[in-house]
Amino acid sequence: MSTEGRVSQGTQLPAWETAISASRQRRYLISAEVDPDRYGNLADVSILGTDCFLGLRKARVRIDRLVHLEQRIHLHGPVAIDETLAVRGSIDSVDQTPVGDKVRAKFEFLRGDGSVAVTAETLTLESDPGKGSGPPDDGGDPRSGFSRLSQKLLTPTKVQAYTEELGNRIHFDPAYAVRFGLRAPLASGLMAVTWIIEALSDGGMPDSFDLNAKFSAPFYWDDGIDVMAEQGANPDADSKRIRCVAATGTLACEADVQAIGE
Repeated sequence: MSTEGRVSQGTQLPAWETAISASRQRRYLISAEVDPDRYGNLADVSILGTDCFLGLRKARVRIDRLVHLEQRIHLHGPVAIDETLAVRGSIDSVDQTPVGDKVRAKFEFLRGDGSVAVTAETLTLESDPGKGSGPPDDGGDPRSGFSRLSQKLLTPTKVQAYTEELGNRIHFDPAYAVRFGLRAPLASGLMAVTWIIEALSDGGMPDSFDLNAKFSAPFYWDDGIDVMAEQGANPDADSKRIRCVAATGTLACEADVQAIGE
């Protein structure tokens, strides 16, 4: 990294350690309207998505200038509450576009014995916070062919609690949001990942999965969100598609999940 806030392909991010404590998980789940006792002694690894951004911030990247486009989380095996994980991260690619640099960062979360518990990838665009990756290509109703699993109602208090560790003003400062043409502060796209993992875990937290979420458009701290599953999908299949659709009918997030294990 040559200057503050800029990265290049191959940059190694600072190594550090993290853990998902019971109190930390409780704060995230309550703020996302998920039962805080849902997973028992197992960690909800969507919280490690926040740690991806904290890893970037440790490298002096300005996360308030990053638009979150995609988040991948590959759970290799269950992670326990309070389990210490070593974080190793690097910049996999930097692609210049007319609207800003697209940066893909990769992370490994390692157990004490050196085995990989979770791998993650974060794709961001260095641009105005109000930009998203665009509407779905077909321009149709994102609810078509999907059935509602749950409904979430966001509030400023919930969004601020979920994004507390990031300290990104776009999630809690209305005046800052207005500067970028937004009507209100934005919720974190990672809240959608938390809801998707909730949707996968009706029979208990899966032992392993590979989740790739794409954020099509920003959603606000006072939006209603429908969490929806593809209709007609085999409940025992190894792949699932889940969408998060705002009350306005905007597709906020679509995730494909593969290799779900019990």
